[in-house]
Amino acid sequence: MIFNKKHTDAPAPTQEQKASQARSLRSGAYASVLVVIVLVLVILVNLVVGAIPSKYTQFDISTGGMFTLSDTTKTMLHDLDKDVTAYYLAETGSEDSNITRILDRYAGESSHFDWQQRDPAVYPTFAQQYDAQDAAASSVVLVCDDNYTLVDYYDMYEADYSSYYTTGSYTMNFAAENALTSGIAKVTRENAYLLYQLAGHGETSIESDFTEALANAGVTVQDLNFLTNGSVPEDADVVLINAPQTDFSALDADALRGYLSTGGCVLITTDLTVDTPNLDAVLAEYGMSREPGLIVENDASYYAYRYPQTYLIPELKTNTITSGMTKGMYVFAPVAQGIVTAENPENLDFTTLLSTSSSAYSMKDYAEAETVQKGTDDPDGPFDLAVAAENTETGGKLVWINCPNVLLSQMNTAVSGGNAQLFGSIVNWMTGEENAVVIDSKSMSAETLTVPPTATMSLSLLFTIVLPLAVIILGIVIVILRRRH
Repeated sequence: MIFNKKHTDAPAPTQEQKASQARSLRSGAYASVLVVIVLVLVILVNLVVGAIPSKYTQFDISTGGMFTLSDTTKTMLHDLDKDVTAYYLAETGSEDSNITRILDRYAGESSHFDWQQRDPAVYPTFAQQYDAQDAAASSVVLVCDDNYTLVDYYDMYEADYSSYYTTGSYTMNFAAENALTSGIAKVTRENAYLLYQLAGHGETSIESDFTEALANAGVTVQDLNFLTNGSVPEDADVVLINAPQTDFSALDADALRGYLSTGGCVLITTDLTVDTPNLDAVLAEYGMSREPGLIVENDASYYAYRYPQTYLIPELKTNTITSGMTKGMYVFAPVAQGIVTAENPENLDFTTLLSTSSSAYSMKDYAEAETVQKGTDDPDGPFDLAVAAENTETGGKLVWINCPNVLLSQMNTAVSGGNAQLFGSIVNWMTGEENAVVIDSKSMSAETLTVPPTATMSLSLLFTIVLPLAVIILGIVIVILRRRH
């Protein structure tokens, strides 16, 4: 049996349905367009925000303002007229966020500064062209034209052991700003200087921490011997005479006089146990002479803890010459002698750099003394240990530090580089370079928030009982009110 299937056609849509479908299509189209517009706006906003310097988009809420640049750095960046590029040497995924964040801050302050990451795995020979192949990970190479310098990772973090002997612990400080700012000043410096360290009288050659301080000031060190040269070379900017163990000959003293008479600059350290009448005669022409005896301190804050009273921590005077010293940093001057300056000298200006306390005295018979007991003829302090003298007529500058140990690496390390900073500041003054103020490092130790026991109990009751009950009661009230309506 064959059945015939009857086909029924669907009813045609009404005008209202057609209008509804049209509205739906228009709404969908509008929604799609709106989504596209919103996505484009989001992308544009992200691009604009990404182009805004991080100082406007990121707030520094770190302990001690780790990422807030000092006025010194900001001024230097604003005055940049050369392009400086910082190459951050770190593998992708292993970046140090502290360093990258402060590099962002630098870039945000000047259009002449930018930084780029160089992954050693992707660019295996990149660091080598800047002599940085042995640099630690997360180090930075600063480049300006043909000049470059390495800011090592371990220069950007430093340990503060000042409380180690009392608490048994130390703190880590973030010193990246000081290291980066000093590096930028180094690669953008236009002037180069030459320091000659004199030899031939048993002088001590300065070590790497002092030559590094000079390098940061754009100063190169060369040796000089009057026996072979006869005079100070014309290209000398500074002459260093570091703790001679024999006296100068008359010819050597005359060579030094000739250099000073033409506006030369000389830095001298001396040893109280060495008799140097010819050299002392040159110092006397600059209005300075020795205070007989060995300085002994009676003020415990002026000599090193657990060391003899002759291991001095003198007062660092505040002036133009010492402006490059970090606030709170010390100079270590073991076994020193006082300096006497002439009263009302003609054509000479004196500036005291280091001095003792008023309770110090100068022990005249130190060679025979068995104790540090003050003698009846021993003069009382205070005494100057380092003095700068400038001849206003010739322009000659002479700085005398009457201590043979100030420019020794061991003494410099004992005060975390304070002696080297003073040395660099003196040389900057002599060459006419403005001292770059040293920027203090920022502590990475957060202050601990201590909550008193009574406050702890009150807060516990508030968050575990009072607030939950208040929310429950409020919910019951809202339900009841809704049911009534």
